[in-house]
Amino acid sequence: MRYPVIHRPDIHVQQALVGFQLPVPLTIETLFAAIEERYPRPLELLRGESPLPGLPASGLWLTRPDRESDAMWVDPGLNGAAAVHVLAHEAGHFFLGHRPIELPATPPEPYEFISADFLDGCLLGRTRSQEGPHDLEYVEIENQAEAFAFLLRKRADQRARDTRYQSDPLLHRLHRAL
Repeated sequence: MRYPVIHRPDIHVQQALVGFQLPVPLTIETLFAAIEERYPRPLELLRGESPLPGLPASGLWLTRPDRESDAMWVDPGLNGAAAVHVLAHEAGHFFLGHRPIELPATPPEPYEFISADFLDGCLLGRTRSQEGPHDLEYVEIENQAEAFAFLLRKRADQRARDTRYQSDPLLHRLHRAL
């Protein structure tokens, strides 16, 4: 029987989380507030219809040069841990120094503004779709953002376990002893 290979996040992903204060509890709202504190421009959390009609994605990180703010969009059909994970993935792109998708000033027709490079598998779209070709740079960027999201959630889970019984000193001591 072959077991799956478990890859550890590379050092770049771990460094991207250094200094990032994990919110407690970890929800989409608290995570967005923590991201917003570190973001260099005003940032909006979008949960309505996709800002890029026709592009199959569950989350997007967008820059809007014609506005004073950027945005992170999470599919409104996602809730709980799934929504947190998608937002963490998009935040990973930011913390890892990737480029956001540039949203044009006028609402685009589906795929009208997307370059041929994207349709050939460039990193510009970040749809994580299984369809179509993907170049190695695109795959690496998506893998890094996904590793960031998993590492962020793992650290939040560990922190929640470690602080679970702090309100009761006896239970906290027992938990730490075990």
